[in-house]
Amino acid sequence: MLSNDGWPVERGRKGLSVWRLNRILSLIQKRIQLLSEIDREIPIVWSTMHMYTTMQLAKLIAIQRKLDPELAGLVCAFHDIYTLLTGQYNDHGVLAEKYIREIIKEYNEIARDELPIITTTEIECIISSAKVHSNKLTKEVNEYSELLKDIDSLDSYLAGTSPGRTSGRIPRINQLFEALNIDHKIE
Repeated sequence: MLSNDGWPVERGRKGLSVWRLNRILSLIQKRIQLLSEIDREIPIVWSTMHMYTTMQLAKLIAIQRKLDPELAGLVCAFHDIYTLLTGQYNDHGVLAEKYIREIIKEYNEIARDELPIITTTEIECIISSAKVHSNKLTKEVNEYSELLKDIDSLDSYLAGTSPGRTSGRIPRINQLFEALNIDHKIE
């Protein structure tokens, strides 16, 4: 059975349980379709690509770290939502909260159909992770914040962005490669 936006309502048993994430992505995609490239610091296509690639990488690493892949995907889907929707980068992690709450409220109150709500605890995890993700030098207690910092670093590197010597990204990327048994090291 499909919902009004084309996503399955019933959860399958063979795949990951990511139906809430998929529904959130459809809500974000509707907003993306209304955007313009005018006065943007970061192009829409790059922001959209980064959202999807971090989300997919996060689910994979969450499985490896025995974390909830769907929550990891939600954290990554929302971490740069301010930049995606406004085109602006300054303080984007902190400024994301308004958009995170707005989109999740729409999901919880209107768009979720029979799917479970995104809980207050999950919302706070998503928001707190977004707020701290730019500071790669600090270690967070929240495992999802740490996951986000690692994945954001790796995805930027894979997209060709220089990791910077003092950014804190290089150790995070190298630790991920080691954990994944990938023989590659950034010097």
